[in-house]
Amino acid sequence: MNEMTAIEQIIENIDNKKSFVLEAGAGSGKTYTLIQTLNYLLENKGEDLKYNHQKIVCITYTNVAKNEVIERLENHPLVIVSTIHEFLWDCIKSYEKQLKIELCKLNEIRYQIDIDLGIDESRYIPNLVDRLDRIDSVSYNDTAFRDFEKGQLHHDDVIILSKMMFFAYPLLTNILSQKFPYLLIDEYQDTAKETINALVDSLLENNKDKIILGFYGDSHQKIYNNGVGDLANYTHPDSHKLYLVKKEENYRSSIAVVNLLNKFRTNIEQKAQTDVEGSAKFIYCEYRPIKTRINRNNREVDDESRSAYNAEIDLQKKENFDKVVNLLVTRENWIFDKLDNKKNDKILVLVNSAVAKRNDFSNLYRIYSRRYIRSVGDELNKRRNALIQYFVGYTDKKISQERETGIEHLVKFWEECNYNEVLRFLKRYSSLFVDGYLEHKHKKIITDILDELIVIRKTKSVKEVMEFVESRKLIRRSDAVKKFIEQVGLDFDKLEEGSEKSRFVNNKILYDSLLGLSYKEIINFFEFTQNHTVFSTKHGTKGEEYRNVLTVIDDKEWVNEAEGYNFEGFFDNTDVNEERKLRTRNLFYVECSRAKENLIVLALSPMGESALNNIEKWFGKNNVIKLDNF
Repeated sequence: MNEMTAIEQIIENIDNKKSFVLEAGAGSGKTYTLIQTLNYLLENKGEDLKYNHQKIVCITYTNVAKNEVIERLENHPLVIVSTIHEFLWDCIKSYEKQLKIELCKLNEIRYQIDIDLGIDESRYIPNLVDRLDRIDSVSYNDTAFRDFEKGQLHHDDVIILSKMMFFAYPLLTNILSQKFPYLLIDEYQDTAKETINALVDSLLENNKDKIILGFYGDSHQKIYNNGVGDLANYTHPDSHKLYLVKKEENYRSSIAVVNLLNKFRTNIEQKAQTDVEGSAKFIYCEYRPIKTRINRNNREVDDESRSAYNAEIDLQKKENFDKVVNLLVTRENWIFDKLDNKKNDKILVLVNSAVAKRNDFSNLYRIYSRRYIRSVGDELNKRRNALIQYFVGYTDKKISQERETGIEHLVKFWEECNYNEVLRFLKRYSSLFVDGYLEHKHKKIITDILDELIVIRKTKSVKEVMEFVESRKLIRRSDAVKKFIEQVGLDFDKLEEGSEKSRFVNNKILYDSLLGLSYKEIINFFEFTQNHTVFSTKHGTKGEEYRNVLTVIDDKEWVNEAEGYNFEGFFDNTDVNEERKLRTRNLFYVECSRAKENLIVLALSPMGESALNNIEKWFGKNNVIKLDNF
């Protein structure tokens, strides 16, 4: 008897009123299965839904995925396709009285945490409940700043408050299950733990016979810290709140790449759906050790300048990288062509000085490295600073979603002639028109401003572009940007010495340096973050695929970062930091699984014998090659 396919198992679960998890490896066609599920529900449960005035909810984590689902379903009226914040806010926003009560509780919890941490100026207010009458209404706007006293929520608050509301008011979950008997969540691994908790332990637990939850995702593709990661606790036989469905086909990658992925993935075993053999190779580098001597105390110490030694090794790493890229182009016929990005073979990297130089934003990198020193890569990859977000937006790590809030996003929409997105952007972030009301006559104004902006971006400084945007009221400064600029404008001589003064002074240096920078570097950095170059950020490639992939790892750049990686520690299983080990494994899985035909992993940092032994078990002895022999 043939095994049931993933969609057949899902249909069986739906018909038996069982909630489920689809664990789908990279390249397995997860989105296709999600669409198949929705089509099954529409065809077989559609009439009942219509009769009972009910709808299916489908949660996605990016606007791209949201639009794809809407398009494939041809905008079906029985399906609400929404992001998690939109959905949760819609669930709780009508219950104003209860929402205010829970907001006060959340405020007290966070205020107490700040007190316990010794934070003098908490952003929360003691006894907010006493001022409850002053809060006109509780509101959520994903561009707004948090202000509990005014009832303004940040998007993190929506996640926490919805969980509190679900648990405090079971009747709320009863109402939701009556309205939405089917709730499907895409990319479950990136869903906040609090949301999973609210959906499974409250909404589902209270309404087992009325609602079916379906989670679609891949535990090995969780590359941000905030997501739940896996749902093993809920699929375990002891719990069995959710039934596990595995999708083990891989329609993307060659046999060699799939075989590699199966070596360090244990919860599913993928099967290649192609005859392409392909290849997966690991190239390692060796460097001379630092010179040492035995001192008078009979201890081994350095016998040369460590900074000079590091500079020599860094130079060697750049030469090693160049050598591999040149060999791939000349000998293996790989194509790294910036002009033809869609057909490119790809180099996957995390931001470092070499990448910044190659992509023409090295001065931006230098400014950041002066401010953030060891965590410069982390800061640039995450785009955490409010000022950089003003220009290039950022990735919301709660939901792995690009927040399209920056000047460059507006320019991108305009250059792509995506006028709907231009208008959406201006209505949300611009002060150009009163109440965001745009008339036909405004098109000429918008056209003139944006056409001029596109030209001046290429020749002017960051300060000049910022002044142009401000003078034309094109983009409002967020509260975070206003606060940052306000702080750097303080008279530092009047501040007491300490960490806060030091932070303000360093931010002032960053601000002044950034304003003097050529804006072209901001454009180049944005192109890099959006994967529009030969290089791609490893985080930005989830869901992408390329013919051939060169992925570059260098522990020296990242092992000490705040949210760093330790590849050698992952390869030889010695990293004692379990969170970092998991993060490294998942990032390695994501980058390796992008390759359709050939994969090359280039380790620029040295790998110990134990690590190389494991790497040989994964890649095969003949595929682990010292650089000199490549």
